[in-house]
Amino acid sequence: MKILYSDIKKLVPGLKVSSSKVAQALTLTGFMVDSFEKVRYQGKEDYLMGLEVRQNRPDCLSIAGVAREVAGYYGLPLKMPSNGSLKEGKNKLSIEIEAKDFVKRVVAVKFNQVENKESPKWLKEFLSFYGIHSINLLVDLSNYVMLFTGYPSHLFDGDKLKGNLSWSLNKNFKEIVTLDGSEIKLNKKELVIKDDESVLGLAGIVGGRLGKIEKETKTVVMEMAVYDHVIVMRDSRNLNVITEASNRLTKNLDPRGIDFASKYLISLILENCKGKIDSNIFDYYPKKETAKEIIFDPESPSKFAGIDIPKDKAVKILKDLSFDVKSKGKKTIVTPPVGRTDVSLKEDLIEEVVRIYGYDKIPSSSPPEVKVVENITPENIILSEKARDVLCSLGFDEVLSWPVTKEGENEFVNYLDWEKVVTENSINEDYPELRQSTITGLLSRFYEYSKKNIEYVKIFETGKVFGKAKGEYKEHDALGIFLKASSQKGEMNSFKSSVETFLRLIGLSDISYKKSKNNPEIANPFSCWSIESKDKKIGILYKLRPNKEIKDAYFAEFNIDEMVKILKKTKNKPAIELDQKLVVLDANIELKKEDIIYDFLKEIKDKIGTKYIWSINIIDEFPVKEKIKYTIRVSYKNLSDKDAKEVHLKTFNLKEK
Repeated sequence: MKILYSDIKKLVPGLKVSSSKVAQALTLTGFMVDSFEKVRYQGKEDYLMGLEVRQNRPDCLSIAGVAREVAGYYGLPLKMPSNGSLKEGKNKLSIEIEAKDFVKRVVAVKFNQVENKESPKWLKEFLSFYGIHSINLLVDLSNYVMLFTGYPSHLFDGDKLKGNLSWSLNKNFKEIVTLDGSEIKLNKKELVIKDDESVLGLAGIVGGRLGKIEKETKTVVMEMAVYDHVIVMRDSRNLNVITEASNRLTKNLDPRGIDFASKYLISLILENCKGKIDSNIFDYYPKKETAKEIIFDPESPSKFAGIDIPKDKAVKILKDLSFDVKSKGKKTIVTPPVGRTDVSLKEDLIEEVVRIYGYDKIPSSSPPEVKVVENITPENIILSEKARDVLCSLGFDEVLSWPVTKEGENEFVNYLDWEKVVTENSINEDYPELRQSTITGLLSRFYEYSKKNIEYVKIFETGKVFGKAKGEYKEHDALGIFLKASSQKGEMNSFKSSVETFLRLIGLSDISYKKSKNNPEIANPFSCWSIESKDKKIGILYKLRPNKEIKDAYFAEFNIDEMVKILKKTKNKPAIELDQKLVVLDANIELKKEDIIYDFLKEIKDKIGTKYIWSINIIDEFPVKEKIKYTIRVSYKNLSDKDAKEVHLKTFNLKEK
């Protein structure tokens, strides 16, 4: 991006520093000045600066954007030109937006009785600094507004148009002849602007020869648009055409900026080419964008930079950069200005303050005063890391697999109320579905191990699982644990013990099992349980149905997102001082086989109350005809031997022997 020092002075009239100081300031704030030359402009000495503008700052591919940066750095007001009021015409423009998925906004208007002519000397001279040849006044004004505001536009000769003007994906046109006479072969599906008969331009890239503005042009249709930058980038690369317009529209331009840019061009055309507005102002803007409000801590720049940046100075810097800053109670709410699509997080605001305050003010000779900053690592990632450490200590090996699976596999492993999700343009056509359980990848890895005669396998994997429920796409972080035993009795109890040890080591102590209501087809229906903690379902545990390839295999899967929610509410104390002894008593009870022992234990806990119960555990169980006999051991606290015994007998309806 090139800019004249005199243009900065016009928009920042209070600027008193030299051009070299301005160039240095721009470099310090993130815009490297890669060229700086003395020039003559309008008969006076001037300076032309060349800036390297970052990909995420399309607002600074304009004179106004760079001037706003200079004004913000020096804390001076920015003086933008006034557009005044515009009187629309009565006629309606015939415009259709067919490619709705790729067009964010289009503003268009029609003029008549315009007087096109040769551009004045100042405008020709100005455009020459940017390597743009003067064509005629109308075209040159369009290019001037693009350089000033950053928003490209197209002007068409209205008398040459045939029927409706439309934005659509190319279907029939094989080539386009550009304004300079170049022929470009089209590949179809490019985003084009056309009328009923011909293609008039490649949207966001270059205009066509048909509809070209001549000096004799009397009727003009002006359009200014913002597109999905991805399609402009795709068309520009595929056709190998790069222009000043495409250089801007391949960035994430703010559609809201068209309001000022289009009115500025309209006012310049009326002022310099006379004419009248013949139509109403067409404005296609289906999804109006609004700036995101960000909660900002004025002390945070100091914490990140390691130097003292006063709170009022941090707020002033944002205001000088045209950010809207308001106080709501104890909170500071900041709204980015039009054009700043790169700012959406509080960290972005911190960067704005620090770069304007000055990276050069951070001392290099001594370490900065570093303050503890907020840990922004998501809690599910922290829990996943902890789970890996625990499982590895328990002898399990971690594996990694694809989040996609073969067609039909999800039908055997899914235990959630989810429909499957099929991918488009999958990296492997043999794996078209997103997995609904981590068991798919773990089984695949087990089969690889079995080829190498590895019989005892203990593996786990963390990753996303996906599905669709009630028309909405779902996903969560999951942890799958797989054990292939060696055909020994009691492996299920051993596996459950490992799972319970794992859960307790990550902080979950209230664990219970219930018969699963949604058994996956891969599971043995008589050995399939839902795992709960704090009355919330956190996962499933089951023994796999035996087949020719696998026997005596067990699997458990946990919803990490759900576990995080429970752990947030759990207060685990590493040590508790007991000022009296615990009274431990046993009770034998019998339940029907279909009864759930954990529901019974919950009722006991509620009866005794948390004030008096230290722990309650099942220490033995065995079948008795149609029932199961359990031995329950309860440890009482805050009670004497006599009181504990009374509570125990009453709770379990027992008689003293």
